[in-house]
Amino acid sequence: MQLTFETIGTPDASPLVFLHGLGAGLAQTTGALTNLPDHRVIAPDMPGHGGSTEFDPETYSFNTFADHVISLMDHLGIEQTNLGGLSMGSGISLNIALRYPERVKKLIILRPSWLDSPQPAHLAFAAKPAWQTREEFEAAPAFQTLLAENPPVANSVLALYDRSDNTVLEKMWNDCPFSSMEALAGIEQEALVLDSPRDDLHPEAVAEKIHQALKNSTLDHLAARYHEPKIYQEQLNQKINNFLK
Repeated sequence: MQLTFETIGTPDASPLVFLHGLGAGLAQTTGALTNLPDHRVIAPDMPGHGGSTEFDPETYSFNTFADHVISLMDHLGIEQTNLGGLSMGSGISLNIALRYPERVKKLIILRPSWLDSPQPAHLAFAAKPAWQTREEFEAAPAFQTLLAENPPVANSVLALYDRSDNTVLEKMWNDCPFSSMEALAGIEQEALVLDSPRDDLHPEAVAEKIHQALKNSTLDHLAARYHEPKIYQEQLNQKINNFLK
C-alpha cells in the first residue's frame, strides 16, 4: 500500500525525503521547507497520519514506517536520497540509515524525541490522547503545569485531540527507532542534528546524545520553534541549504 505524498520543487532537482512528526502530516513538512530551491522535497504522510489511513494499526512501528519510506522511494525511482525528519520523522530517518544505508546520502535530524528506549517520558503528553479524554487530560496537574509554563507547547498537544484516530500515537510511543545508542556509530553518512530551545516535547539533551553517538555529525541550533516560528523557519531552510550544498 502506497503512502500519500506531495512534492515541492522541480522533478529533476536533487531529492530530499523529509518525514513529519508524530500526530502531524505532510503539511508540517511542506509548510516549513519552503525555500530549498535546489531540491525536490518529497513529503509523505506516514501510516495513521493525513491521507495514509488504510494501514493496519497493528503494523505501526519504526521498522515498518521505514520500510514504507523505502517502498515510496522505489515507487518514485529514487535509488539514493538526502533524508531527514522531525521528531518521529528523525527516528524513522535514523532507522533507515541503519537498515538501508545504501539508500541514504546525507541525514537531517530535526528536534529528535526518541533514543533507544520506548515510552520517552517527555512524549507521554503526546501519547495520552490515545487513552484519555480531552477533559481528563486538561484537568491533570501535569498538563496544567505545562500550560502555565509553556502555553504554545501545551496548545500543540491539545491539537492532537482534533485527530479522528489516535491509535498511532500510543503505538509509536511504545516503540523506539534503534536498539542502542552504540548502534548509531555504524552510520557513516554526514548528519546535521538540529535542536530548538523551550521545547518540552523535543529536549535539547536528546539531540545532544544523538549528535555524540553519530561519528560524522554536526550539532546546530535553531530559534525557539513555538515562540519564534518565523525566525525558526528561516533558520531551518538556511541551515538545510548550507548543509546539502
